[in-house]
Amino acid sequence: MGFLKSRIKLLSLSVATTVVLLAIGAGLVVLGIFNEYLSWDIFSPPVKKVLWGVFSASVALGAFGAAISAVLGIQEVAKALRRMGAANSGPEPEAPRRHYLAWMAVLLAITALTVISVDQVNRYVQRQRIVVFKRLVHAQMKQLGPLLAREVSQIAAPCTTCVSDRLTELMQTLHELPFCQSVVLVMADPQESAALWRDDASVSPDAGPRFERFFIATDVDRAMKLALNGDTAWVDQMNAGPAFNWIQVLRDSQGKPRATLRILGNPTLSYRDGEADERGAS
Repeated sequence: MGFLKSRIKLLSLSVATTVVLLAIGAGLVVLGIFNEYLSWDIFSPPVKKVLWGVFSASVALGAFGAAISAVLGIQEVAKALRRMGAANSGPEPEAPRRHYLAWMAVLLAITALTVISVDQVNRYVQRQRIVVFKRLVHAQMKQLGPLLAREVSQIAAPCTTCVSDRLTELMQTLHELPFCQSVVLVMADPQESAALWRDDASVSPDAGPRFERFFIATDVDRAMKLALNGDTAWVDQMNAGPAFNWIQVLRDSQGKPRATLRILGNPTLSYRDGEADERGAS
């Protein structure tokens, strides 16, 4: 009887350990799914490696379905051995169905709470990443802003052939920075107030004229038009907001606005990589 009890304890320990490992693996799968589809930026590369290691160790028990089937089989054997060991005291009553439903509800509540908590942490990380992005842009504008303003001041009136080689190089330099997704230079059209001119750094110089004329259609266009007229309140409001972009007003030596530079942040850049770039720039 002592040997039988030790076997029952061993089987119970095996079942409990396997269930814990499967629960850890399932939790990591859920977090991985939400991390993929919600684009969380919480886990640094070393942490991801650790999590993958934990997940791989859990998966080493076998595919989830086969492992769960094995656990249920072991559990049935454990129940049968318990009934054999407790034959003198009568059959062991089955746990009520409500007991299992309660455990399922607890697991679902824990999973939901975990996802919600991690999502809130991710929102905080995203806000911090936007702050780092804007600090990086501000630092770059201190260096490249005067050079861009000098090149723009040499353009008397925008046209399809007004982009100099030096201005192209400066725009490409900004565009190739890891925290920038796109860089667009905008100038006013002296002939028509409803139109603007733009130079998109993503357009190859070999593809044809980079400077092109377009009509004002969005709030961003209207805000830049007002900034070119000397009213930067709307642009300042956009820069202070939570959007992942920055609009820089380029002025000539007399302080008159000559162009605006709109920089969109790279959404795939890691928040921690942005902090590393910021430390390197300082």
